[in-house]
Amino acid sequence: MWRFLPSEMMVILGLSEDADRTDAEIAEKYGMNKGTVASVRRRLLDSGAIYFVNVPSFNKLGCELMAFHMGTTDPGVPSETKANNYLEFCDGAPNVFHGMVGGGHVSFHTVFRNATELESFLQEHNRFFSGARRPSKAKLDTAMFPYELTKGTYISNFAPTVHRFFQLDVPPPKARPLTSDSVTEPDLSENERGTLLELVAGPLLSDRQLASKVKLSRQAVTRIRRKLFEEGYLTRVCIPRLYKWGFEIYAVSHSRFSMDLRWDIRQKSQPKDTAELSFLTLSKADGAVTNHMISKYQEYAETQESMLGWFHKMKVFDESPQVTVFSLERCTEMRSFDFLPAVRNLLQSK
Repeated sequence: MWRFLPSEMMVILGLSEDADRTDAEIAEKYGMNKGTVASVRRRLLDSGAIYFVNVPSFNKLGCELMAFHMGTTDPGVPSETKANNYLEFCDGAPNVFHGMVGGGHVSFHTVFRNATELESFLQEHNRFFSGARRPSKAKLDTAMFPYELTKGTYISNFAPTVHRFFQLDVPPPKARPLTSDSVTEPDLSENERGTLLELVAGPLLSDRQLASKVKLSRQAVTRIRRKLFEEGYLTRVCIPRLYKWGFEIYAVSHSRFSMDLRWDIRQKSQPKDTAELSFLTLSKADGAVTNHMISKYQEYAETQESMLGWFHKMKVFDESPQVTVFSLERCTEMRSFDFLPAVRNLLQSK
């Protein structure tokens, strides 16, 4: 388990809550020196404790839905074989932006323009895992979350988990609210599309570096960058590499709900931790997916009991939720908030 200095904890928490905060803003918020914040930020990035991502708003790029896939694999097949096969599958599947394989399980998140693309993806999965690869194939359960019918934390929500882990004597951060987004086609020029791609590929690129890559003037790049962020095509986030810190568990839960209790009432009444401690949440009237990074197994047991107890008491579940637990020491990342393949596929095919 990594040990962080108090100054490092403050900077991580400040950036996890708002990745656009300047060194001066973090220094003022936590009573630190601006130079100290700058030094700590560089050290955290260099060590790999945190990294930055420009998250695209897929609904603004013409995507109608996200999907979640969870499945079990044959325990008799070597873990390395299954991991290698799913990594190879992922190389040819740009729709996947986050996923894990290991311990007899696989789960991943995808994004699609429409239901036809989703069906094609599932057929390609079945086709890929045929013949010699068939023993590695997971028996997938897929849940579809259309943007128009879903509320989600489409921008990763790690700040509450970081605050809980550090146990700092500072006010808890505000969790990202679940939002409902409408679907639109991108109103972007070729130069703007190229710049968006480069910003997803290199979230820390300066305007000068970006201008060199897209062959535009620095002033033009500055204008395009401002448009992409102000109009919500991109959102900058800071992601803590919790598995490097020594976190033990990644848990993902897929729940199906009874329609007897209205969706809005359920969301207002349910325990705050259910959404706040999930770094990626997708919720609709009849189901939800939550993703959790947990430091120790004991915390997982306690958290699950407190989170799920209310749902059982209120008889909200239509059936028992599917909860998959990955040991972070024994699993392999398929992708981790890697949006570039999906964005490239979307923009270059229009």
